[in-house]
Amino acid sequence: MSQTASTRTWNDQRIKQDRIALLQAEMKRRGIGGLYLKGGVTLRYALNLKVPGAQVFVPAAGEPIAFVRPRDEGYVSTQHENLRRPLGRAMRDVAAEVSGSSPFAKAFVALMAEHGIAGERIALDALEVGPMLDLVEAGVRLVDAEPLIERAWSVKTDDEVEIYRGIGDQYVETLHAFRDAIRPGTTERDLADVITSCWQQVGGEDIAQLNVCAGANMNPWRRWPTDRALAPGDFVGVDLHGRGANGLRGDGSTTFFVGDQPTAEQRDLYRRAVDHLQAVVPIWRAGRTIADAMADVPVVPDRFRKKLWDLNYAHGCGMGSSGYPHINPREDPIDDLLQENQVISLEIYFGEEGNPQAVKLEQMILIRDGEPELLGPIPLDSRFVP
Repeated sequence: MSQTASTRTWNDQRIKQDRIALLQAEMKRRGIGGLYLKGGVTLRYALNLKVPGAQVFVPAAGEPIAFVRPRDEGYVSTQHENLRRPLGRAMRDVAAEVSGSSPFAKAFVALMAEHGIAGERIALDALEVGPMLDLVEAGVRLVDAEPLIERAWSVKTDDEVEIYRGIGDQYVETLHAFRDAIRPGTTERDLADVITSCWQQVGGEDIAQLNVCAGANMNPWRRWPTDRALAPGDFVGVDLHGRGANGLRGDGSTTFFVGDQPTAEQRDLYRRAVDHLQAVVPIWRAGRTIADAMADVPVVPDRFRKKLWDLNYAHGCGMGSSGYPHINPREDPIDDLLQENQVISLEIYFGEEGNPQAVKLEQMILIRDGEPELLGPIPLDSRFVP
């Protein structure tokens, strides 16, 4: 199902406004006066636009300022009106009138004073070492923006929830095309091409990461597709990180069988993976502590534990590669609650060390007050599922 302008149910301006509200609420909770973003996905989150070479300043209250090059002003102004030239360019015009700290730092300090946040902490996501040191020398108190941003964007707006439902549909159609292309002699790269082409056809923006593995490349998981040809009796797995509308990124995996004669071992392995997935889905409910949810994940036989624990029990989906909350079985639980409208991916991998057989499944879910909603859900090999 393509997410076209005629089928969309969301509003781009509303998404931007809701995202800014989430960022500013988290800033106030943490005592942050301003947020200065240069990173691609973080800047896009705040503006809901892709703007190369831009920066955005988000005050704890009020409208963000986008700093863009003249060539981009016309494009950006259609979606965001509060525009200025980049700070460095603005200060070069008056450099002769000032002395002391760098022009960029002086402009930044003036920006803080303009918004009444002089002396307050500023969160940065990405800045070159030189300008960052200039800000420190100018007395600006800097903190890492990543924890703030990850907490803010882990909870999806109502419009983003609708986009994720569409992404789930896009995954189903794309993974069905992958399944239908599986036959002996087809290579991993061939299947990767099928995924790439279909993702574009269903309205996906681009693919951030794509892993296709078959046979012995399943365990250990090779990740990047090769020229290896599929053979009867292989498992073939795919892990797709596809971006949908407004920069939102999905993350789902599935495994299919090549041919018609799986062994008893292969049937058992697939059944274990499906059973584990079905058992863990109901665990993730809004209002539960992450510690309580982790404690309810079923214990697996020792021979499967290492490979399963090499992944997360679950992780957030959003703009980046793997978002908050990162629920890692090898680490202490995060002291936080699961929240309604978080989108997380449940990671399942059943395989033993030294054995090339493995089954990888990954299902995106929408956290609810009650049973979570399966996004898609991801297709499974029906020959292994009663």
